[in-house]
Amino acid sequence: MTRKLLFGVFAALFGFFVCACSKDPVADEIKTNYLQLKIDERVKTFSDVEGRWVDGGNFLEIIATDDGKEWFTFTVMSETTRVSAGNYTLDDESGFTILSTYSLVDDNGQLNYAGTRGTLAPEDAFSLRIDKIDNGSAEGSFTGVLVRVQGENTLGMVKITEGQFKTELKPN
Repeated sequence: MTRKLLFGVFAALFGFFVCACSKDPVADEIKTNYLQLKIDERVKTFSDVEGRWVDGGNFLEIIATDDGKEWFTFTVMSETTRVSAGNYTLDDESGFTILSTYSLVDDNGQLNYAGTRGTLAPEDAFSLRIDKIDNGSAEGSFTGVLVRVQGENTLGMVKITEGQFKTELKPN
């Protein structure tokens, strides 16, 4: 009788811990894939974030969107070496090129802001810190000023602060 009672208690406790510790795939997705930032002091969390390796790892691309109304992307590119953890800016001498964009669809159409190496707009800036990166995931932080230009004229700017991301990476 005591063995049956102990077995029953053990089975009940085991079942409780298994249920209590089971993973919620939706909660894991939120913890695994996110991109949050402030755009001109407005906090924005993107609902759909994807990361991928391109060209065997020489290009790292992170794309975030919110139901197709807003997009934020950045790509780190190299012709010779794999993207690794570290600090990257538009005008550093790392040998990596960065392209960062923010696009917004409103009643008047689509507005596109960008920051990249070698533009004519002196206002654009982008600083990226990759804290962790491997074949399957990346995480880090970023800040910047992205510009909307027409020729040599700057038509508008958005200030990006407190940017954070963590995402799974898929092969090309």
